[in-house]
Amino acid sequence: MEGKVSRTGRTGLGFAAALLSAAALAVLALGLAAPGASAAGCPSFQVLHNDRIGPASFPAGSYTITVSPGSGVNCYSASQLFARFLEDYDGILPSGWKVSSQGAGKASFAQNGRAGFAVARSGGGEGEVNPVLGRLCPGPFTVNTSSRVGPLLFARGQYLLYLPTRTEISCRRAAVLFTRFLVAPGGALPPPWRVKAQIATFFKPAHPTRSAFRVEPLAGAGPA
Repeated sequence: MEGKVSRTGRTGLGFAAALLSAAALAVLALGLAAPGASAAGCPSFQVLHNDRIGPASFPAGSYTITVSPGSGVNCYSASQLFARFLEDYDGILPSGWKVSSQGAGKASFAQNGRAGFAVARSGGGEGEVNPVLGRLCPGPFTVNTSSRVGPLLFARGQYLLYLPTRTEISCRRAAVLFTRFLVAPGGALPPPWRVKAQIATFFKPAHPTRSAFRVEPLAGAGPA
């Protein structure tokens, strides 16, 4: 590179400086537009049905996610966390996370008092599939008598069935299995089935991804 500059002289030096300046501006522009640094960089997140996380309500629709500066959370991890919180069965969030409601469709999440991210509804409409949440089965499932299944109590009422991404269980099969679990003697899960209690996901240990479905209260997780 030094040989080229010495041969091209002052004109070459001026051209090289211009290129360096342009490159520096481009790097600065990319930094300002980085997805984790700007609310506009976060992809839209689809809430598939009217949902709730504790005191915060989330009408079905698309949501924007805004990452708090200095939180250590980026757009990807924020969307994963929001999905995890929507999956929660009792509304008690893990790892010190808390939700603060700012009205229907708007809330912020903080971990141990440190701001993490915020969500706000940006458009309406229900959906059937979210690549993180999975597929929502049509229509609610009615539990006619309060029943215990393993460590979980399913109070009388309506529930939704979700099929996680990559499961091979159909909605019909999930409904049949859940009915079977509800009437099992003593609330014991028939082997080899297990349940992840915090997110009410039933699975087979030998095939935890391929054989799984999730149950969620129709009104969402946790007391309002």
